[in-house]
Amino acid sequence: MSQIKTQKNRLVGKIRAELCRINLKCVIVGAIIVLLCGFLSSLAGGSTEAYRELERPAGAPPSYVFPIVWTILYILIGGAAGAVACNQDRALESEKYKGLLFFILMMIFNFVWSPLFFAAEAYFAAFCAIIMMIILSFFATLCFFRIYIVSALAMAVYMLWLFYAAYLNLAIIILN
Repeated sequence: MSQIKTQKNRLVGKIRAELCRINLKCVIVGAIIVLLCGFLSSLAGGSTEAYRELERPAGAPPSYVFPIVWTILYILIGGAAGAVACNQDRALESEKYKGLLFFILMMIFNFVWSPLFFAAEAYFAAFCAIIMMIILSFFATLCFFRIYIVSALAMAVYMLWLFYAAYLNLAIIILN
């Protein structure tokens, strides 16, 4: 039991030290860029009116929940990517660039999901986009973990939401 407590204290100490090293300007810029991408994606997605007409699975939230959750997630993952992008440790440069590449590819799939789902009503294609987001976010998270645990934790929250979104998307395919 004391060994678990020691490991927990060590992890908390490492996270505190990371938070002191992270460049806050980079976190803010990253969050703003990702929020802007999310906003543009929602514009490209068009009306969400069709979503209200769909047969939805158990546990599906009302429409107004999505913009709130996505805004929070975009701030988290944008800040995570911003922190990683500004990391100056040359020993971690390869991980940084790999992680950011996975992140950018993930954001491309994130961007196209709304137009696929809402504008095109291509629910299966949208589901495939979510699967790609999950895969790419997993690899980005692994790379981010090697740089900043805090960034990886933010990405883990995003991945949990993606699994839930994939469930909703798949259920909509089945029910409709």
